[in-house]
Amino acid sequence: MADDACRTEGFQGHLRRQTWHHQLSSPHLLILLLLLLLFLRAATSKCLHDEAQKSVNLLRPPLSPPLPNSRSSVPTFPGSRDPQPLRIQPCFIEDPVSDGGWNPEGGEKKEDSRAASAVREATQQIRSILAVPPVQGPLLLNRDLAQYCHAVWGDPDASNYHRCSLLNPGYKGESCLGAKIPDFHLRGYAVWPEQGPPQLVQPDGPGVPNTDFLLYVRVAHTSKCHREPSLIAYAACCQLDSEDRPLAGTLVYCARHLTSASLSHNDLVTATLHELLHVLGFSGQLFKKWKDCPSGPSASGNCSTRQRVTRRDAQGQMLLTTPAVSRRLAQHLGVLGVLQGVPLEEEEGPLSSHWEARLLQGSIMTAAFHGAQRTRLDPITLAAFEDSGWYQVNYSAAQELLWGQGSGPEFGLVAICGTASSDFFCTGSGLGCHYLHLDKGRCSSDATLEGCRMYKPLVNRSECWKKENGFPPGAENPHGEVYQSQSRCFLANLTSQLLSEDTTRHPSVTPPRQEGEPSGRCYLTQCTESGAYKVRVAGSPWVPCLPGKAIQIPGYYGLLSCPRARLCRTNEGANALTSPSTIFSTQDLQLQLSLRLAGPRGPSLGKEQQEELTKEVLQALVSRSGTGRCYFHGPSMNESLVFTVHIWKPPGCQGPPAGMLHRTLTLALQKQLLKVSYGGVSYTIEHRLLATSDTHRPMVPVGLFMGLCLVLILVGTLGTVAYQKRATLQVGPSVPYNLPVCQGTRDPTGGIREV
Repeated sequence: MADDACRTEGFQGHLRRQTWHHQLSSPHLLILLLLLLLFLRAATSKCLHDEAQKSVNLLRPPLSPPLPNSRSSVPTFPGSRDPQPLRIQPCFIEDPVSDGGWNPEGGEKKEDSRAASAVREATQQIRSILAVPPVQGPLLLNRDLAQYCHAVWGDPDASNYHRCSLLNPGYKGESCLGAKIPDFHLRGYAVWPEQGPPQLVQPDGPGVPNTDFLLYVRVAHTSKCHREPSLIAYAACCQLDSEDRPLAGTLVYCARHLTSASLSHNDLVTATLHELLHVLGFSGQLFKKWKDCPSGPSASGNCSTRQRVTRRDAQGQMLLTTPAVSRRLAQHLGVLGVLQGVPLEEEEGPLSSHWEARLLQGSIMTAAFHGAQRTRLDPITLAAFEDSGWYQVNYSAAQELLWGQGSGPEFGLVAICGTASSDFFCTGSGLGCHYLHLDKGRCSSDATLEGCRMYKPLVNRSECWKKENGFPPGAENPHGEVYQSQSRCFLANLTSQLLSEDTTRHPSVTPPRQEGEPSGRCYLTQCTESGAYKVRVAGSPWVPCLPGKAIQIPGYYGLLSCPRARLCRTNEGANALTSPSTIFSTQDLQLQLSLRLAGPRGPSLGKEQQEELTKEVLQALVSRSGTGRCYFHGPSMNESLVFTVHIWKPPGCQGPPAGMLHRTLTLALQKQLLKVSYGGVSYTIEHRLLATSDTHRPMVPVGLFMGLCLVLILVGTLGTVAYQKRATLQVGPSVPYNLPVCQGTRDPTGGIREV
């Protein structure tokens, strides 16, 4: 077997130690626990991809003609321009390296079988995400002239100019990041006289059939693994094709982690996927090789090297500025149009290969790894591969990134992250809940957050979704916590002292009590179709929890705060990447937008004319929104030229929440009227916009000032919220339509060039 990997960084794990009991009975144990937390926080992973990539010489096909009778590995385009799923062939190399490979299925080492299983699963995911024009015939890699040749002909007038004239006697073959490449994967080589045909030393190998990328895999304890104890794996790209697309690379697993029970299979698969994405193109050293291919990756000879792939903004922040990533980030933050680019992490230097953690926490391509269940294969990362020009991307495989969603263009700035302007960040050093509500967390920072603070998961059995973290039978449970797969973290100060039956029935006569500070606690949740949820504490009934409110729990003193609705958009179970997503509710509330058109007076339009005009208005509205058609459902128009459309976000539709889109779209229409031409007549939308909810539901208008920059529309099981902003706007939920999932589309402009 063979494999090809493009250079990847080290993806280091934040390994959790599960050795502490819930109840610390001694101050010494508490001090020891705090020391352990500080140690593990300091050991949080630092990616080594850039370091690994710099150590490898990237090879491209030689400019000189190939040897006589040499094989060719060139892209073909079946059906003229049909990219096919990327075929990655892994080749498992023994350590110390040898010409042969080891059989992971028959290997006796546990770490070998774990590595093989993770590689198999990660490459299958890549195949479902990326497609390329397939390589014709067997894939053959190139040899490094500087390695096998001691001298070359230097006369430019000689027919064999710059060809090898003298072999290197110490040449022992090719390697990639310590992995010996088998000779049968390589092209041959020869010695050339000053004039005339060559003397063949090694013919072309048979190559690797049905392969677009070779990935060499090692399990070892290298100096990098020794230097960085939390390092799980690292990788680098070794060879490129004539269009600079990665053809081969090596992935190195640090052996110690593959025998550790603290690293789950899903964690290992996610770390592997991260490394694969680096070697396939998400790398600071490969950004400058990205292509601008207006007709897509299937069009041969129609690509040019991108210019201005990265640049610094006025504040000195390095940005990846290509069109698809900029557009996807704008959609994620709820900003109409596109942004300047996506910030890159620069902790280790200017050639960064990771997203800025303050902005894209939870993305698979941030520098720190916090476990598979907290990691998402997000659409912004997939957009980077579209921008590379090498791949066709399947956006339906993307997972929703909740961090910062709909928070506006200033989200994640160091200057404002500590001002309590966003509930994604925190201040102080107290205990609370990680933003996904899967874990308890402590408000803290790290090098990648640059002073911004968030609730980072604790290492002391903080996962609410793990049943094994619960209390043993008979143990005291002072806060009524429940650890189950459906449990989530809530900020609460519920006490362990149960109220009597009488005081439970009459809370108004409950004696006053000094409650403790709220902290992150684990309680069972039950999410509903509308995005609302219920909560249950140990021994209590299910209690409705309205997002943004604090509630009392029968039988307990204190209060429980109900977080925003993203609690019900967290993947069930321990893993978000490697198992089918089970999402409680990803659907936003449905809004109905009505716009009154004004045009020249004349005879009323017929039914067919109304339908045609409806299509024109819908297209103009989609263009103005800067989002996909998937948000807009059931457009219609009446005889009075009132256009009506429902706005909601079905699963698979990429972009901001429907409420955020409605708000930003409304403001944009107020600033600049929408104009539509039909039948030689120009129509405009009146300055006063109308938006009505379903007639069967009540509406409550709420006034807001023009300076208000964010309006959250929250819906419980009954009632709706509406707002007014210079125009009368009334919004409300209704039953969603059963429409096809909206797919991501390729940016038609796509024109950025090399730095």
